[in-house]
Amino acid sequence: MSSETKDPQDPTEGGVIINPLEIVSSDGEVSLRRYAPQDAEAAFDLIDNNREHLSQFGEDTPAKYPTLESLRESILHPRNPNRFRFGLRNRAGILVGTINLTPDESDPQKGEIGYYLGAQFQGHGYMSRAVEAITDYAFKNLGYTSLFGSVAPENTDSIRVLEKNAYTRSGVGPKGKVILAKVKHA
Repeated sequence: MSSETKDPQDPTEGGVIINPLEIVSSDGEVSLRRYAPQDAEAAFDLIDNNREHLSQFGEDTPAKYPTLESLRESILHPRNPNRFRFGLRNRAGILVGTINLTPDESDPQKGEIGYYLGAQFQGHGYMSRAVEAITDYAFKNLGYTSLFGSVAPENTDSIRVLEKNAYTRSGVGPKGKVILAKVKHA
């Protein structure tokens, strides 16, 4: 399965994202659109309505974005401008989660994916499709040869999403997190 890409041109003008990159899953059920300032309100609402859910495995997303303005600022002036941050939308256009792709600082062909999904959107296969789409895009369009995810061992749903996409357990990372990796095959 492969993903379709829309608007591959540089999505910035003067440092502000105006024409976000969009990746569509192979079945068209989900789309990943690079965050732009106009996405801040919907993204904040998703975080704000899921603070307890998003904190259950020790993740810091809710703490990083206590206000709408803090989230908007992170879109306009990201701490890591090399990270791809995508809003995950279902076929109806509803923002259901987020997925990121962050290049490794020492090896630009290696990257980490991270994601979250609103509790009310679990069980629909959205994140499995998003991981498939971003993995395909990273390998085919960005020159990545290896991707990995770092997951709390008790977060079995997230581990299952990666395993469904042929990521395999490759070790234990900081704080006892399970590392699952996928290598591009020639």
